[in-house]
Amino acid sequence: MTQRYFSKVRLLVRPSGNTWLRDLLAHGESYRDHALIWRLFPGDGMPRDFLFRRLDGEWSYFVVSARLPRDDGLFEVQTKAYEPRLVKGTLLRFDLRANPAVSKNESGRSQRHDVLMEAKHRLSIAETSNAMSNTLSETQGKAGREWLLARAGKWGLKVSADSLLQESYRQHRLKHKGRAIAYSSLDYQGIAQVDDPDLLQQALFNGIGHAKGFGCGLLLVKKLA
Repeated sequence: MTQRYFSKVRLLVRPSGNTWLRDLLAHGESYRDHALIWRLFPGDGMPRDFLFRRLDGEWSYFVVSARLPRDDGLFEVQTKAYEPRLVKGTLLRFDLRANPAVSKNESGRSQRHDVLMEAKHRLSIAETSNAMSNTLSETQGKAGREWLLARAGKWGLKVSADSLLQESYRQHRLKHKGRAIAYSSLDYQGIAQVDDPDLLQQALFNGIGHAKGFGCGLLLVKKLA
């Protein structure tokens, strides 16, 4: 089995007091997080071999990686070997920040589409007020649920549709290597049963969906007592 590590890292300095962090923010919050976590895994030209998720309301992150993170004094780092014990039929609580997107072939090229933004264009008049905020409309909520439920089997999970919660829908815009990037994120929580331990391990180690380099795709699971 390929070794993985699970870390919780906490930023020890406040961004407002650090010139480098303030400069990063000019590229967008997602790019700042991206650059911060890359700093834990130095190696010019190496492919990204980690996933991360920023914890809401604090300067901390969960990280799953193939290498041990390097502590350079910027973070407090707590790391352990990541060896999830996955047994078919086990009930789990899961948590996922995902980029709910689909790829479509347009004029011979694959184009990525945000399923919730597409759903927004189909809103009824009664739903329009919700569309002006981060609150999901009924149409958007349905699109988000369908996106996850259609893919859960490929992650080795049988998700209880009645347990599924969606929140914190956000649209992100940032600049990366001179390019403007836009993507969305949506947080999912729910109850699922392990259907295929091997597929689930791959999902836990390698992540789910797109925008993994910007804090999406890290699947978190916990066995129900």
